Amino acid sequence: MISKKYKKLIENFPLVPIRSDAHLDEAHDIAQSLLCRKEPLAIDEKEYLEVLLNEISKYEQKHHALSFSELKPHELLQSFMKEHGLKQVDVQAILGISSSGVMSEIVSGKREITKEQCVKLGHHFKVTPAAFLPKIFA
Repeated sequence: MISKKYKKLIENFPLVPIRSDAHLDEAHDIAQSLLCRKEPLAIDEKEYLEVLLNEISKYEQKHHALSFSELKPHELLQSFMKEHGLKQVDVQAILGISSSGVMSEIVSGKREITKEQCVKLGHHFKVTPAAFLPKIFA
C-alpha cells in the first residue's frame, strides 16, 4: 500500500531520470528537505530518497564527472575548497558554523560532517549530499 506521504512525494517530484541542471537543482532541494526533516522518514520515504539520490548521482556522473568515491568526506571537502578557492572561513559561513575550531576539525577529518552539513555542502557544490556521507548510502 502506498502511503499518503509517498504519494505526495511522487506527485511533487516524480522519480524519473534527471535531464537538466535545473531539474538537478530541484532534485537537490527535495533530497535536502528529506535529509533535514526532523521527523523520521517512513520506509517508503527512505526508498524514495534512495532512488532520488541514485538519479542525482547518475546525472552528476554523466554531466559533472567527479571522482570522489574513494575520498573520505573531509578529503572531498578539501578538494572542493581548493577547486573553488575557498578558505575555511568561507565554508564556515556556508555551513553556518560559529566556531572556527569546529570548522577546523571538520576540514581535518577529526569531526564528522553532519547530515545537515552534508546537505548544505551538496547543495552549494551541486553534488549529491551522499558524497559527503558515503557510509550511510554505500
